[in-house]
This record gives sequence, C-alpha cells and structure tokens, in this order.
Amino acid sequence: MATGAAAVFQKKFKYHHGQLREALIESALDILKTQGIEGLNLRALARATGVTQAAPYSHFRDKDDLLAAVAETGFQRLAMQMVAEATGLRHTQERIEKLIVSYIRFATENRPLFQLMFSRELAQMKNYPTLAMTAGKSYSLISAALSKRPSPAEDTPFMTVAIWSLCHGLTTLIAEEKINLQQFGAASVEDFVRRTVGIFAAHLV
Repeated sequence: MATGAAAVFQKKFKYHHGQLREALIESALDILKTQGIEGLNLRALARATGVTQAAPYSHFRDKDDLLAAVAETGFQRLAMQMVAEATGLRHTQERIEKLIVSYIRFATENRPLFQLMFSRELAQMKNYPTLAMTAGKSYSLISAALSKRPSPAEDTPFMTVAIWSLCHGLTTLIAEEKINLQQFGAASVEDFVRRTVGIFAAHLV
C-alpha cells in the first residue's frame, strides 16, 4: 500500500481523470461516519482526500452544497438497496415487507448518514431539486409495489402514505433504539415487520 506523497500522487492522478467528486463524497461519508456532521467541512475533506484546500471548491460551493450531495448519495444507495432486495418478489405483501426491512437495515447500518438525509438542515434547502427528487425514490418504490396489486384500488395513494409512514416511523424508532423488539415477542426485525404489516394484509391484495 502506498503511503505519504506516493499515496497523494496516486489520488491526484486518479482525480485527473474525472473522479475527484466521487472521491470527495466517499471521504465525506467516512468523516460523517466517524466524526458526525460537526466534523464534516471542506477543509477537513481536502485533508482526508489528499488534495489541496481549494480542490473541493471546484465541486461544492460550501458546506451546505457538500451535505446536499452526500445526502443525495445516501438516498440513491437506499433506493438501490431496496430495489435489489425486493426484486423477484411477486406478492405485494412480501414486497412491501422486504422494502421496509431494507429501509430499516440501511438506517441502522448507516445511522449518521440516515440522520443527515432527514435532518432539519436539509429540509430547509430549497435550491437542490435533484436532492428532493432522489429523496422521493423510496416512496415511489412503495407506491409502485402497491400499484401492482391484482386489483389496484382508488385508495392506493392513501395506502402509500400509510405504508411509507409506517416504514419511516418504525425505522426511526428502531434506529434510535426507542423500542425493544423482544417486548413485542418478535424474533427479528423481519418478524416484527411481517407481523406489523400483516395488519394491512387485507388491503394489500
């Protein structure tokens, strides 16, 4: 493994081929995971990535710009994970259960990132239309799953809101350890989700 100046040279050589933005975001994810939002800024990002202090500014105007890009990456990865884990499931209830479990797993495995994605700071950012669009992908996946019911009903938009609210609410409670699954007699997250979604079973067919 290259160290010191050699490592920096390798990074800069790779960045020369148009990969600097991706490398900066990956470094930002690492900083976020270990130091939180407070430790994430453009100067720290430059040091962690091995580039000049000015280099990050070629891709991000300021810290808000950086946080929006990191959050957008988080939403993209969340949606990709949900799609991958629910692919091939034909029954609506099974698909919904898998989408929710995937959502919960992403949040618990990427807690600082998930907190950033739904932070108050980002909610107030009105100048990032692609962030808003990407943030809606998980909602769209739930909506698409419900629309594939054998007899899609007029209540699908309302069911989508209800299921997504259930999904995000359970995720927040579990990720922040506000509930103990064992108190509900659930053997696992999958078991807990299956039994909870079962309440809606009559409306998912």
